[in-house]
Order: sequence, then structure tokens, then C-alpha cells
Amino acid sequence: MKFKHLVTIIISLTFTFLFTGCSGSSSTSTTTPTIKEGNTVYENNTFSLQLPKSWEVIDKTSFTSTVPTETVIGFRNNIKSDIFTANVNVAQKQLQQSDSPSVKDFAKSSLEILRNNLISYQIFNEKEGKMTYGKDGLVTYYTELEGKKSASEQIIHFKQVYVINQGIAYTVTAAYLPNEDESVVTTVGEMLDSFYLK
Repeated sequence: MKFKHLVTIIISLTFTFLFTGCSGSSSTSTTTPTIKEGNTVYENNTFSLQLPKSWEVIDKTSFTSTVPTETVIGFRNNIKSDIFTANVNVAQKQLQQSDSPSVKDFAKSSLEILRNNLISYQIFNEKEGKMTYGKDGLVTYYTELEGKKSASEQIIHFKQVYVINQGIAYTVTAAYLPNEDESVVTTVGEMLDSFYLK
């Protein structure tokens, strides 16, 4: 069971690379983020996220067969790079009742897989927090790291937010080059901050 979970995390990060080149309270809050000028909102029945209107939305109907079923949506910068195009994706996984980790444990197991599968892996930041919008009191886990899939590829910088609610684990991953334009870094950070569960 744990092995399947870890494989899913690796596959989710692999989906992030495809964009190259071309436990909590059940109480709800009505707090939602203010929509920033130039942004739009992507939402479904369970979550919401803000993104720039100019970014491309890639839904399941456009996924290739290599995209894991846990990935529900992807967003890609409209300014394409020949090396790597900044992107954000959201994955959700139904947890088994026998496998009910804390959000920190869920994140740590994901990071361990990344450490074992990325070259030049470095983790810069890890911290627990609380979801700012949507459901009150949901614990989140934030990570920031770098690594690359192979020796010939570029190092990619990742920022991730993990949250678990009602037996479903959500992983929101932003990926970009370490020397990415500061405005893009700010944008992906704002996208992660705007993510909330309904």
C-alpha cells in the first residue's frame, strides 16, 4: 500500500516535468481570497485556485497516457521556455482507511521518494501551517526543494503544499527553473497560497 502511494508521488512529479519546453476540522469558512487583477479562478467541487488569465489550463481531457490518474489539473506559464516552462499541478489521492498518515508524514514520505529519485536533490524549507482560506483549521505542509531527473537535465526548483481532508490527500506542486524571472516565482507562490478546499 505504501509503495503504491510513493510511486504515485513520483509519477505526479514526472507529470510536472512533462510541461518542459513547449486530518482536519470539518467546519467550513466563507473566507475566500480576493481575486488579484489579471487573475482568474479555477475551481471544481472540492478545491479552488487562482492563476493568471494568460496561463494555460490543462485538464484531464488533454492529458497523455503517461499522466497519473491522481493528477486532476495542470497550469502552464504562457511564456514558453526551450529549457523548462514554469507550471503548477494539483494531484489528489484517496487514502485507504488503514493508511491514514498525518499531513506531515504524507509529505515526508513523498520527500523521501524524491530524495531517492532526483539527482542533486536539496531541500531548502519545510514547515507546517494552516490553510488560509476555505475550510478552517486544516493543517498544511509546505516544502521547497530542487533536483533533476537525470544528469543531462536542468535542475528544477519545486514548491509544494500538502493537505489532507476527509481521507483525500492533495499535493499542489509548482515547478520552475532556479533562475526563473522573479515575477514568475511570485506568481507560482501566489497560486499555491490561493489554493483552498471547499
